Amino acid sequence: MSVVDQRASATPEHSAPARRRGVGSLFARHTHLFALTLAVGLLFADLLLQPGFGVTSQLAALAPLGIAAMASVPSIMSGRGGIDLSISPLMTLSGLLYATQLQPTGLGGYVALPLLMAAGALVGTVTGLLVVVGRLQPIVVTLAMFFVVTGLDLKLSPSPTTISGTWMAGFAGSMGPVPGGAVALAVPVVLWLAVTRLTTYGGLLRSVGGNDVTAFTSGVPVGTVRVLAYALGGAMAAVGGLVLIGLASTAEAGTSTAYTLIAIAAVSLGGLPLQGGGGGMANALAGAAAIYLLQSLLGALQVPQTWLQVIYGVLLIGAVLFGAVAARTPKEGR
Repeated sequence: MSVVDQRASATPEHSAPARRRGVGSLFARHTHLFALTLAVGLLFADLLLQPGFGVTSQLAALAPLGIAAMASVPSIMSGRGGIDLSISPLMTLSGLLYATQLQPTGLGGYVALPLLMAAGALVGTVTGLLVVVGRLQPIVVTLAMFFVVTGLDLKLSPSPTTISGTWMAGFAGSMGPVPGGAVALAVPVVLWLAVTRLTTYGGLLRSVGGNDVTAFTSGVPVGTVRVLAYALGGAMAAVGGLVLIGLASTAEAGTSTAYTLIAIAAVSLGGLPLQGGGGGMANALAGAAAIYLLQSLLGALQVPQTWLQVIYGVLLIGAVLFGAVAARTPKEGR
């Protein structure tokens, strides 16, 4: 057999594995693709089953979960298992501060947004300092902050506080020609891009999350980078509190725990590496969209709510297994 014939006969045997390696490499490089593909499929299913599936209303309903997921990203990227369990009660705290402190004193306009983001960043800074200076496990610190902030929520407003006639009502509808939910989701994204793209912080955060020992020996201020990550997440979470007010026209402590676990589920489904060092806002948004669209689809199919947790668990296991296989395939190809 000639050399040409040998090459021709070898081609069919190796082309399929090569294609599989190519797909696996693509998903390994872009870890949000699994959740994004799932979200697109679920969107088509929702559109088929729900003719009145409006973009504006759906984006508004998605926004709180999306913001909670995005606010969880910086601390996770900073490494050491930095899952911030205090994000959900911090969102509620932001809304309650607006309802009980800012609006009554005449600070209920747009000036409230930067003030509340600063307050959220302050809480995040405290959390980060406890992790870094105290050398404590992030899961323990953020769980403690979860209880502290939840207690503050109950102290500020033991019963729901009704709010009406504010600019935040636009989050539930439109702000000019733009859906309010899209505006709400854009605020954390713009903040993230400004901090990570216009400064060197993005590269420092990835290096610290990837290997903090190597980063430290290279002169990176590891502690400062981690504290800023928690502060950044706190600032993002504050935006979510205003969105909740816009959707419900009330601020209540009962929402403190609403997004704690589901936000972690969203970033996990979105393919964000929980060991730190990689990923970004795309992972959080893709995962949040997939979970929200799944909720909507199951509601349209009248699936009992008791099955939701089971379905979430199965979906997460599938996503983790898929991510592990996709990450391993390129290595096997080499």
